[in-house]
Amino acid sequence: MSELKKKHSEIKELIREYSPFDELETARILNKFFATIPSDVKILIRKYHFDKKVVLDVGCSCGQSLLYWGQNSEGIEIRDDAVRLLKALNKTIHRLNVEDEFLDPKIKKFDVVYSNNLIEHLVSPHLFFTRVYSILKPKGIFAILHPVVPPPIFQKFWRLFGYDGWLGVEHTNFFTPKTVKLTLERAGFKVKEQYFPKIGQINPVLGKMCSPIGSRLLSVCQKIEDFKYPQKRVSEFDPSWAPDLKYFR
Repeated sequence: MSELKKKHSEIKELIREYSPFDELETARILNKFFATIPSDVKILIRKYHFDKKVVLDVGCSCGQSLLYWGQNSEGIEIRDDAVRLLKALNKTIHRLNVEDEFLDPKIKKFDVVYSNNLIEHLVSPHLFFTRVYSILKPKGIFAILHPVVPPPIFQKFWRLFGYDGWLGVEHTNFFTPKTVKLTLERAGFKVKEQYFPKIGQINPVLGKMCSPIGSRLLSVCQKIEDFKYPQKRVSEFDPSWAPDLKYFR
Protein backbone atom coordinates (compact mmCIF):
# COMPACT_ATOMS: atom_id res chain seq x y z
CA MET A 1 0.00 0.00 0.00
CA SER A 2 1.35 3.45 -0.94
CA GLU A 3 1.89 6.04 1.78
CA LEU A 4 -1.02 8.10 0.43
CA LYS A 5 -3.41 5.13 0.44
CA LYS A 6 -2.27 4.28 3.94
CA LYS A 7 -2.99 7.84 5.05
CA HIS A 8 -6.43 7.67 3.44
CA SER A 9 -7.26 4.52 5.42
CA GLU A 10 -5.98 6.10 8.65
CA ILE A 11 -8.16 9.19 8.11
CA LYS A 12 -11.29 7.08 7.65
CA GLU A 13 -10.52 5.09 10.80
CA LEU A 14 -9.92 8.30 12.72
CA ILE A 15 -13.32 9.65 11.66
CA ARG A 16 -15.09 6.41 12.57
CA GLU A 17 -13.50 6.48 16.02
CA TYR A 18 -13.88 10.15 16.96
CA SER A 19 -16.87 11.42 14.95
CA PRO A 20 -19.29 13.35 17.18
CA PHE A 21 -22.19 12.18 15.01
CA ASP A 22 -24.23 9.00 15.00
CA GLU A 23 -23.29 6.02 12.87
CA LEU A 24 -25.60 6.95 9.99
CA GLU A 25 -24.32 10.53 9.69
CA THR A 26 -20.71 9.40 10.04
CA ALA A 27 -21.22 6.92 7.21
CA ARG A 28 -22.75 9.68 5.07
CA ILE A 29 -19.73 11.93 5.67
CA LEU A 30 -17.31 9.13 4.82
CA ASN A 31 -19.18 8.23 1.62
CA LYS A 32 -19.54 11.83 0.46
CA PHE A 33 -16.17 13.32 1.38
CA PHE A 34 -13.73 10.44 1.88
CA ALA A 35 -14.64 7.77 -0.68
CA THR A 36 -11.48 8.54 -2.66
CA ILE A 37 -8.29 10.58 -2.34
CA PRO A 38 -8.89 13.99 -3.99
CA SER A 39 -7.03 14.39 -7.26
CA ASP A 40 -5.48 17.73 -6.27
CA VAL A 41 -4.27 16.23 -2.96
CA LYS A 42 -2.34 13.62 -4.95
CA ILE A 43 -0.64 16.34 -7.01
CA LEU A 44 0.12 18.65 -4.09
CA ILE A 45 1.60 15.90 -1.92
CA ARG A 46 3.60 14.13 -4.61
CA LYS A 47 5.07 17.24 -6.21
CA TYR A 48 4.90 19.96 -3.53
CA HIS A 49 5.05 17.87 -0.31
CA PHE A 50 2.04 19.50 1.35
CA ASP A 51 2.05 16.59 3.80
CA LYS A 52 5.25 18.08 5.24
CA LYS A 53 4.12 21.72 5.29
CA VAL A 54 2.06 23.84 7.68
CA VAL A 55 -0.99 24.68 5.58
CA LEU A 56 -3.89 27.03 6.19
CA ASP A 57 -6.83 25.31 4.48
CA VAL A 58 -9.48 27.97 3.77
CA GLY A 59 -13.01 26.63 3.39
CA CYS A 60 -11.80 23.26 4.61
CA SER A 61 -15.28 21.66 4.81
CA CYS A 62 -15.06 18.28 6.59
CA GLY A 63 -11.29 18.09 6.14
CA GLN A 64 -11.16 16.03 2.96
CA SER A 65 -7.94 17.86 2.07
CA LEU A 66 -6.88 19.32 5.44
CA LEU A 67 -6.44 15.90 7.05
CA TYR A 68 -3.70 15.06 4.53
CA TRP A 69 -1.62 18.18 5.16
CA GLY A 70 1.35 18.49 7.49
CA GLN A 71 1.25 18.49 11.26
CA ASN A 72 -0.04 21.73 12.83
CA SER A 73 -1.98 22.67 9.70
CA GLU A 74 -5.14 24.66 10.42
CA GLY A 75 -8.48 25.24 8.77
CA ILE A 76 -11.05 27.98 8.24
CA GLU A 77 -14.68 26.92 7.93
CA ILE A 78 -18.08 28.57 8.44
CA ARG A 79 -20.42 25.57 8.75
CA ASP A 80 -21.08 24.34 12.28
CA ASP A 81 -21.22 20.60 11.55
CA ALA A 82 -17.90 20.61 9.71
CA VAL A 83 -16.24 22.63 12.48
CA ARG A 84 -17.65 20.23 15.08
CA LEU A 85 -16.27 17.20 13.24
CA LEU A 86 -12.77 18.60 12.79
CA LYS A 87 -12.51 19.82 16.35
CA ALA A 88 -13.46 16.31 17.48
CA LEU A 89 -10.47 15.14 15.42
CA ASN A 90 -8.27 17.59 17.37
CA LYS A 91 -7.71 20.00 14.46
CA THR A 92 -7.33 23.75 14.92
CA ILE A 93 -10.31 25.29 13.10
CA HIS A 94 -11.23 28.97 12.89
CA ARG A 95 -14.96 29.51 12.41
CA LEU A 96 -15.35 32.66 10.33
CA ASN A 97 -16.53 34.13 7.03
CA VAL A 98 -13.38 35.12 5.13
CA GLU A 99 -15.09 38.17 3.64
CA ASP A 100 -16.04 39.52 7.06
CA GLU A 101 -12.70 38.87 8.76
CA PHE A 102 -9.47 36.90 8.51
CA LEU A 103 -6.63 35.66 10.67
CA ASP A 104 -4.23 38.30 11.96
CA PRO A 105 -0.92 38.05 10.05
CA LYS A 106 0.85 39.70 13.00
CA ILE A 107 0.10 36.61 15.11
CA LYS A 108 0.97 33.80 12.70
CA LYS A 109 1.96 33.23 9.07
CA PHE A 110 1.86 30.04 7.04
CA ASP A 111 4.09 28.21 4.55
CA VAL A 112 1.09 27.42 2.39
CA VAL A 113 -2.50 28.54 1.93
CA TYR A 114 -4.91 26.22 0.13
CA SER A 115 -8.52 26.72 -0.93
CA ASN A 116 -10.96 24.52 -2.80
CA ASN A 117 -14.37 25.48 -4.22
CA LEU A 118 -14.33 28.90 -2.60
CA ILE A 119 -13.57 31.84 -4.91
CA GLU A 120 -16.57 31.15 -7.14
CA HIS A 121 -18.79 31.92 -4.12
CA LEU A 122 -17.12 35.13 -2.94
CA VAL A 123 -18.34 38.68 -3.38
CA SER A 124 -14.75 39.92 -3.65
CA PRO A 125 -12.11 37.40 -4.78
CA HIS A 126 -9.48 40.15 -4.94
CA LEU A 127 -9.99 41.03 -1.29
CA PHE A 128 -9.63 37.35 -0.40
CA PHE A 129 -6.39 37.08 -2.39
CA THR A 130 -5.09 40.17 -0.59
CA ARG A 131 -5.75 38.50 2.76
CA VAL A 132 -4.07 35.29 1.61
CA TYR A 133 -1.02 37.31 0.53
CA SER A 134 -0.81 38.96 3.95
CA ILE A 135 -0.73 35.70 5.87
CA LEU A 136 1.84 33.85 3.76
CA LYS A 137 5.49 33.66 4.75
CA PRO A 138 8.09 34.96 2.27
CA LYS A 139 8.09 32.77 -0.87
CA GLY A 140 4.92 31.12 0.45
CA ILE A 141 2.75 28.95 -1.79
CA PHE A 142 -0.92 29.50 -2.58
CA ALA A 143 -2.73 26.52 -4.14
CA ILE A 144 -6.26 27.16 -5.33
CA LEU A 145 -8.78 24.78 -6.89
CA HIS A 146 -12.10 25.83 -8.42
CA PRO A 147 -14.41 25.33 -11.41
CA VAL A 148 -13.57 27.07 -14.66
CA VAL A 149 -15.64 27.73 -17.76
CA PRO A 150 -14.27 25.45 -20.51
CA PRO A 151 -14.00 26.60 -24.12
CA PRO A 152 -17.44 26.34 -25.81
CA ILE A 153 -16.38 23.40 -27.94
CA PHE A 154 -15.67 21.32 -24.80
CA GLN A 155 -18.63 22.35 -22.63
CA LYS A 156 -21.08 19.80 -24.05
CA PHE A 157 -18.42 17.09 -23.75
CA TRP A 158 -17.83 17.70 -20.03
CA ARG A 159 -21.55 17.96 -19.31
CA LEU A 160 -22.05 14.49 -20.80
CA PHE A 161 -19.84 13.17 -17.97
CA GLY A 162 -21.50 15.27 -15.29
CA TYR A 163 -18.70 17.83 -15.03
CA ASP A 164 -20.61 21.09 -15.10
CA GLY A 165 -19.57 22.75 -11.83
CA TRP A 166 -19.05 26.09 -13.55
CA LEU A 167 -22.85 26.32 -13.91
CA GLY A 168 -23.59 26.21 -10.17
CA VAL A 169 -26.51 28.53 -9.43
CA GLU A 170 -24.89 29.56 -6.13
CA HIS A 171 -21.77 30.88 -7.88
CA THR A 172 -21.17 34.61 -8.28
CA ASN A 173 -17.79 34.50 -10.08
CA PHE A 174 -16.74 32.70 -13.23
CA PHE A 175 -13.19 32.13 -14.41
CA THR A 176 -11.10 30.65 -17.17
CA PRO A 177 -7.46 29.62 -16.69
CA LYS A 178 -6.34 32.90 -18.26
CA THR A 179 -8.61 35.18 -16.24
CA VAL A 180 -7.78 33.57 -12.89
CA LYS A 181 -4.06 33.78 -13.74
CA LEU A 182 -4.39 37.51 -14.36
CA THR A 183 -6.50 37.97 -11.22
CA LEU A 184 -3.86 36.20 -9.12
CA GLU A 185 -1.02 38.16 -10.67
CA ARG A 186 -2.78 41.45 -9.86
CA ALA A 187 -2.92 40.31 -6.23
CA GLY A 188 0.79 39.62 -5.85
CA PHE A 189 1.13 35.99 -6.96
CA LYS A 190 3.26 34.37 -9.64
CA VAL A 191 1.35 31.45 -11.12
CA LYS A 192 3.91 28.68 -11.43
CA GLU A 193 1.73 25.86 -12.77
CA GLN A 194 -1.88 25.12 -13.65
CA TYR A 195 -3.42 21.65 -13.84
CA PHE A 196 -6.63 19.97 -14.84
CA PRO A 197 -6.45 17.76 -11.73
CA LYS A 198 -8.42 14.75 -12.99
CA ILE A 199 -5.66 14.21 -15.55
CA GLY A 200 -2.85 15.71 -13.49
CA GLN A 201 -3.22 13.09 -10.75
CA ILE A 202 -2.28 10.43 -13.33
CA ASN A 203 0.21 12.38 -15.42
CA PRO A 204 1.26 15.88 -14.24
CA VAL A 205 2.63 16.90 -17.65
CA LEU A 206 -0.58 15.91 -19.42
CA GLY A 207 -2.58 17.56 -16.64
CA LYS A 208 -0.86 20.87 -17.36
CA MET A 209 -1.41 20.47 -21.10
CA CYS A 210 -5.15 19.85 -20.51
CA SER A 211 -5.65 22.80 -18.14
CA PRO A 212 -7.01 25.14 -20.87
CA ILE A 213 -9.82 22.70 -21.75
CA GLY A 214 -10.78 21.23 -18.36
CA SER A 215 -13.79 21.94 -16.16
CA ARG A 216 -11.73 22.47 -12.98
CA LEU A 217 -8.39 24.13 -12.41
CA LEU A 218 -5.63 23.81 -9.84
CA SER A 219 -3.27 26.81 -9.82
CA VAL A 220 -0.06 26.65 -7.78
CA CYS A 221 1.30 30.14 -7.09
CA GLN A 222 4.16 31.77 -5.22
CA LYS A 223 3.98 34.99 -3.28
CA ILE A 224 5.78 37.90 -4.99
CA GLU A 225 7.72 39.69 -2.28
CA ASP A 226 6.98 43.40 -1.75
CA PHE A 227 4.23 43.45 -4.36
CA LYS A 228 2.60 46.87 -4.72
CA TYR A 229 -0.21 48.23 -6.84
CA PRO A 230 0.97 50.07 -9.96
CA GLN A 231 0.88 53.85 -9.78
CA LYS A 232 -2.18 54.00 -12.02
CA ARG A 233 -4.27 52.25 -9.36
CA VAL A 234 -4.74 55.26 -7.11
CA SER A 235 -5.77 54.85 -3.47
CA GLU A 236 -9.12 56.54 -4.18
CA PHE A 237 -10.13 53.26 -5.88
CA ASP A 238 -9.94 51.38 -2.56
CA PRO A 239 -13.32 51.06 -0.81
CA SER A 240 -13.50 51.98 2.86
CA TRP A 241 -14.83 48.52 3.74
CA ALA A 242 -11.63 46.84 2.48
CA PRO A 243 -8.78 48.18 4.64
CA ASP A 244 -6.72 45.04 3.85
CA LEU A 245 -5.82 46.56 0.48
CA LYS A 246 -3.28 48.65 2.39
CA TYR A 247 -0.90 45.66 2.07
CA PHE A 248 -0.36 46.67 -1.56
CA ARG A 249 0.15 50.40 -0.89
